[in-house]
Amino acid sequence: MKSLIFRLAKAAPFFLLLLLLPSCQTFEGEYTNPNETRIVDERWNETDARKISEVLVSSMLNKPWLSRYKALNQTRPIVVVDEIENRTHEHIDTKAISSSLRNELINSGQIRFLNASQRSKILKEITYQTESGMVDPTKAKKAGRQLGAGFMLSGYISSQTHQHPSLELRTVTYQTNLTLTNLESSEIEWSEQSQVKKTFRGSSVGW
Repeated sequence: MKSLIFRLAKAAPFFLLLLLLPSCQTFEGEYTNPNETRIVDERWNETDARKISEVLVSSMLNKPWLSRYKALNQTRPIVVVDEIENRTHEHIDTKAISSSLRNELINSGQIRFLNASQRSKILKEITYQTESGMVDPTKAKKAGRQLGAGFMLSGYISSQTHQHPSLELRTVTYQTNLTLTNLESSEIEWSEQSQVKKTFRGSSVGW
């Protein structure tokens, strides 16, 4: 019995070391260039979003609808963005894509956008300024002076996956479709699609 106790006591430091090992694991990380193209897996990533946005923004700014509108109205078109629909089986942050497209188009200086997503907060602030009695009436912003959008930008993202039955080959295609609709006439003024196609070889978890 004493021999068993002695052996257990002698082995105790070893078992203690095993318990401490997980907490002693090291972690290494580094910053990478956000514009660098790096394929980690077959899922949608920031590089796909950037490639698709570049094509769609270029198309929207260079197709005839924009120059035609400016010639007729002598001003820039005002656009409101609808939510981009996710028709894939993945979780994709479509709001981030909408924001990226909007930012590029605004910074081009050729298109104006309304902040539709913040309308309720804007109304709340205007109500506070005009009705709370806390703001100088001569400096309070008045209701009924907002701009009206002439166009709505909407769209969706879809995906298709193909896998060779015998070879370890898999192809994933993401397609983004955008449509610009005239709100007064319901006419589609511009429409474009952009694709990203990725091919993978070898086995992967979840295939």
